Amino acid sequence: MRSLIINADGYGFTQGISRAIEECIGFGTVRSISANVNFAAAEALFHLVEKYPDLSVGCHINPVVGRPVLDPSKVPSLLDENGEFLYKEFSRRVVSGRIRMDELRAEMTAQVQKTREMAGTAFSHVDFHMGLHRLPQVYGVFLDVAEKSGVGRIRTHRYLMGMESSSPLMRHMAHMFESPTRIPKYGWNIWLRHRALKRGLAMPDRWVGITDMADDPDRITVRNYMAMLGNLPQGFSEFVAHPGYIDEDLMRWSTYHDQRLRELSVLLSGEFRQALAVSGVRLAGYRDIPLRRRF
Repeated sequence: MRSLIINADGYGFTQGISRAIEECIGFGTVRSISANVNFAAAEALFHLVEKYPDLSVGCHINPVVGRPVLDPSKVPSLLDENGEFLYKEFSRRVVSGRIRMDELRAEMTAQVQKTREMAGTAFSHVDFHMGLHRLPQVYGVFLDVAEKSGVGRIRTHRYLMGMESSSPLMRHMAHMFESPTRIPKYGWNIWLRHRALKRGLAMPDRWVGITDMADDPDRITVRNYMAMLGNLPQGFSEFVAHPGYIDEDLMRWSTYHDQRLRELSVLLSGEFRQALAVSGVRLAGYRDIPLRRRF
């Protein structure tokens, strides 16, 4: 069976993002989300899972922007002079050893626990803001936290680009060779996936993407999303979506703006919803992925 998880990232990050994600869930094109529970807007998650009990809810672990879930006195190395996360300095501080891993682990664990408390039985997976858990210094901590959470599922690190193309595999290969860093990064991602599988964590079979969406918003079209549906292979594929309305908080904390409105427009398109209904692709959530073992 071909199953597609359209996972909307960033619930709670801003009011505008939460509102957009709720509209997509209600419209029927999103069944899976990841929540930033360190922001006040995430408090609406309680009511969301009551309204949509079949929703899959992940913890979008975020020690990067905003304020911590824990008391700031417990995680000082993660914070700036204003008591906020380090944002663009996070990676540099990690690499230079100026972030204490015990503090990072504690904050990550606290965010996972808060997500579980808010989502209840809808809690389905763990992922990480901006994918920064893939830093060598952080990944082992991430796996520990994910495993101890007991949820049993994380986002995969194996990806397939070019899903809008008539030949996705060829487009993916061309994409890989367009930059000298992409092949080493892909190899690193496959190694990370191997480590997660050894720990018994379940993942989608692949992450799928439309080429250069972030840099070329004109690629965010109903036509390309429909082509993606036709190109999906067997198994579980995840497409990470970022629908949102632009507000002041978004402008402060993110550089991905107009693209969110375009993604929202596609996900609220009757044409795309109808294409999904007749495509033979099952719209799935993370809760549909079988666990590899009990934690």
